Amino acid sequence: MGDFNETLDLSEHSHLDGQPAVTDGMRDFQSVVNYCSFADLAAHGPLFTWSNKRVNDLISKKLDRVMVNDSWLLSFPTSYSVFEAGGCSDHMRCRIELTAGAGTPCSRQKPFKFVNAITSLPEFKPFVSEAWRATEPLHMSTSTLYRFSKKLKALKLGLRQLAKNKMGDLIKKSKEAYEELCKRQEQTLLFPSPQAMNAETVAYERWERVVSLKEKYLKQRSKLHWLQVGDKTTKLFTEQCSNVRQIILFGRF
Repeated sequence: MGDFNETLDLSEHSHLDGQPAVTDGMRDFQSVVNYCSFADLAAHGPLFTWSNKRVNDLISKKLDRVMVNDSWLLSFPTSYSVFEAGGCSDHMRCRIELTAGAGTPCSRQKPFKFVNAITSLPEFKPFVSEAWRATEPLHMSTSTLYRFSKKLKALKLGLRQLAKNKMGDLIKKSKEAYEELCKRQEQTLLFPSPQAMNAETVAYERWERVVSLKEKYLKQRSKLHWLQVGDKTTKLFTEQCSNVRQIILFGRF
């Protein structure tokens, strides 16, 4: 935290129309922020934190900021910064509030992790497309990479909620889908009819979809390369792999 003596974005300059160029200092600052995965801590107060105090040709910039990473947000999830007038200084003074107030419980939020299986959901592409159009458009310039990183960070909250709604507790959902499939199969055999067969088909498709998501999710968590040739990680497949490995080791293959 403090005076970085440089802006991150063109919008952080009061003379935006007269200062269209991105300086070398801005590019270096943006590069460091992207490399270290820093983000501005939530802040209260004016956007601009410095002024040249000139009656004629007044210029204001955001030179002071508080930057944090995921580890900070995990330890202090309710923290925020406050920028307020500093009296005789040409800079705003800043203070950091670590908690929301006395007696307020702090809920620890886990760092964002992209779940690869979410790309299999039919809602994924429309959501990303809509969120991308809703944020500031990208134009080819020296600050494009920084703006691109801001658009990606803006997707975090929505993707976290989408994963929670559609992929929460996949193990429980796969078990329920399997039980429903078995129930529909019995109904088809007890009372054969086109309606019963359609219900069984729907149950099978749901089970297949949920199991596929669960397999992709567990594969990412386990980070085991041999799962690339897995068969829904069943016990039978594991035993067959073990038998083949023994045959190869003893030269019987």
